[in-house]
Amino acid sequence: MTLDTFEKLLKQADLLTPNEQLLLATRLIEKVRQVNKPMKGKDLLNSGLVGMWAKRKDIDDSAAYARKLRTQAQSRRRAS
Repeated sequence: MTLDTFEKLLKQADLLTPNEQLLLATRLIEKVRQVNKPMKGKDLLNSGLVGMWAKRKDIDDSAAYARKLRTQAQSRRRAS
């Protein structure tokens, strides 16, 4: 969503009655909570993340590879 679109929506929301604004705010908060829910184990298993490196020929030990990636990422954070 562009900033221009967002500004237009806010102007439209200003035209609503206080009760309608409250309803809109409540619905938006509910939607944000749905989107930001933590993943459950079942969701994680169905996400495609588990096993995503299984067929990679260049990774013998996935745990060691993950440790290496974490170490590299932490080194980049410290350098920035």
